[in-house]
Amino acid sequence: MGDTPELAGQAGMPGAAGSQSVFAGMARRAGARFARNWIYGLVPVVVILGAWEIASAMGAFSPLLFPAPHRIFAALWQMWLEGSLIADILGTLRRLVIGVAFGSVVGIALGALMGYVGAWERMLSPMVNFFLAIPGTALFPVTMMWFGLNEMAILFIIVFEVALTTIVSTWTGVKSIDPMTINAGRSLGAEGIALFWRVLIPAALPSIIGGLRIAFSRAWRIIIVAEMLVAIGHGLGYRLFWAREMFMSDRLYAGLLIVGVVGILIERVFLRPLEKLTVQRWGTVRELD
Repeated sequence: MGDTPELAGQAGMPGAAGSQSVFAGMARRAGARFARNWIYGLVPVVVILGAWEIASAMGAFSPLLFPAPHRIFAALWQMWLEGSLIADILGTLRRLVIGVAFGSVVGIALGALMGYVGAWERMLSPMVNFFLAIPGTALFPVTMMWFGLNEMAILFIIVFEVALTTIVSTWTGVKSIDPMTINAGRSLGAEGIALFWRVLIPAALPSIIGGLRIAFSRAWRIIIVAEMLVAIGHGLGYRLFWAREMFMSDRLYAGLLIVGVVGILIERVFLRPLEKLTVQRWGTVRELD
């Protein structure tokens, strides 16, 4: 009888080892898939940069309009040493986070009300559809007239665009909730704010997260244009504007490179994993690569 615990522990060891091997295999496959995707993506980039470098060395391109790739990377390194690169990235990200945070709160609240309360939907849907037809950049003359050439002109547009996008996604998500889910929540005592937070928002979360992903992408494009127009002294968009004014084409291309890289990192490192955690958890899709 005294040997029973030891025997039981030994009997459970193969199962634990099997689980570890399964997880290890999954990790290896995920790592291999990640490396394979990056290799496939890098091959055309390397080919283009190599052809560009060779053509520049042969004098096929004007160095003022198409600087050689090695000059672009040298300018990028110089911007890093000066500290302007980090300051511009942080400035742009700070505006992006503030705008997306405020816009998401407004959009989710109004979208949930429109999806659940018919009167709110009838009142607000014509206005939402009207503003969806207007590009966000078309409002810059108005915001610059209201606020001047400052950060408020940028933040207002970002909040406006993010709110519109999250309104639509939350509205759609709440409208698609099975009425049985809402009735089940009510039967368990959820009413008013409790029904909002414990039933409506969790059930609509896959649609909300998908809308936030789109909102981030739209906000990223708009904020770069906004910083170019307002020219407030720092930011990736401002750096592009400044490089064009100074006709420093190497820094202009370096700035474009950073805009693309930061945008991809936001999408791949933050937004896509967040969507996987919600959308796949709720079983809406099988897998997001």
